[in-house]
Amino acid sequence: MTETLTNQIGEQLKTARLKKNLTLDDVQASTKIQRRYLEAIENNNLGILPGDFYVRAFIRQYAMAVGLNPEDLLGETPASISRTNDLSRAHRDNDGVVRAGLDSSPSAQSRLSNMLPTIWMVALIVVALIAVWFVLTHVTIGRQQSNDSGNVSVSTTNVPDDTSKQTSSTAKASSSSKKKPKKTEAKLDLGTPEQNVALQTTVYSLSGQADKQHVVKISAQGAGTNVRVTAGDTVLLNEMVTDEKTIDIPKGTAAVNAQFTNVTNAVMTFDKQKVTVVDTATPFWNVLVNLNN
Repeated sequence: MTETLTNQIGEQLKTARLKKNLTLDDVQASTKIQRRYLEAIENNNLGILPGDFYVRAFIRQYAMAVGLNPEDLLGETPASISRTNDLSRAHRDNDGVVRAGLDSSPSAQSRLSNMLPTIWMVALIVVALIAVWFVLTHVTIGRQQSNDSGNVSVSTTNVPDDTSKQTSSTAKASSSSKKKPKKTEAKLDLGTPEQNVALQTTVYSLSGQADKQHVVKISAQGAGTNVRVTAGDTVLLNEMVTDEKTIDIPKGTAAVNAQFTNVTNAVMTFDKQKVTVVDTATPFWNVLVNLNN
């Protein structure tokens, strides 16, 4: 016995929307998901979605907007649902295992979709290398200017008698007895980020921060947002955030990457400093913080 699962998800979402007398424009306004993606979910045309990470996240947000329980809707659906799979033949076999029924001859659009993550990664690496070159060049120039201005001539005067020596010694003893003020730790300066609208990415390049521990805080508002935070290859957070989450970044981390499916519903801080992103119509955004420039 088999049953089509993906079509049922699209039909259930559409039926729930119509029962609430909601249009696709209404759902778009509440979830910030573009109308064409909502239509693709209802029609089981997942190939036009922006990436595999967003398929289940968009379905989850759509379900919440029309009053369905996302866990009930996706509970038995395979976690490997992606926009490149042919899910129109998804079914549950007699052994209870859900299988997608993939087409063995992928289309040109499918191959291009599979290459997109690699293209994004190469583009991010190029941006990071340019940022490193820029920082190193300005640091070298700054050191040269500092060395040129650091040549200060100091004149000395001869002490005529023992009285002036005793006065100088007393002054030194008095100054050494005073408590030195405690040094206050300077706040981390994130500097000006590079906003890449084409890659939907905000890049911060910090120098000498990889050997320190950092804290990322994400505060959600409205319907919330799906967030995925990684430190290198380690996933620190991957869930739907509806209130506030604090993530500790361990020492030795070279780069931190945060992905949002609905960035307009979230505020991100890095060591209590607000992260700035471009407010565009697209709901998803990446924030990359390089700590070892």
